[in-house]
Amino acid sequence: MKPNAEELAEAVGRPLSTVGDAVKAAEELREMGARAVLASLGADGQLLVDGSGTWFASARVDVVRSNVGAGDSSLAGFLIAGGSGPEALASAVAHGAAAVQLPGSVMPTPSDLDPAAVTVTAEVPADRVLKEPVS
Repeated sequence: MKPNAEELAEAVGRPLSTVGDAVKAAEELREMGARAVLASLGADGQLLVDGSGTWFASARVDVVRSNVGAGDSSLAGFLIAGGSGPEALASAVAHGAAAVQLPGSVMPTPSDLDPAAVTVTAEVPADRVLKEPVS
């Protein structure tokens, strides 16, 4: 499943104020039967909790022009790269980051992607406060 932070908070019935809160919520969704949870955390990045582990990724974005379609672009990138594990998360973040730098709902093309701007880690910054906490 591919919730954004607000949807993730709603699914578990509580606010999310840190990346760690989002990890716990995603783990709960896995316990309820989700095979993988790819959670968009807005400007904070994305989180993947699946059978391969827990991964956090972010990307350098120079200018945000529109976030319309960013989640769809992210999901497309995730699926294009196989739909599991850190490589798929990196692709998801590259696609989402490219989308927010384009006008309106324009979907990114391969030439818009900047994989070098993406950082993926298994060392999740659990104490990082979300820039846009969800209540």
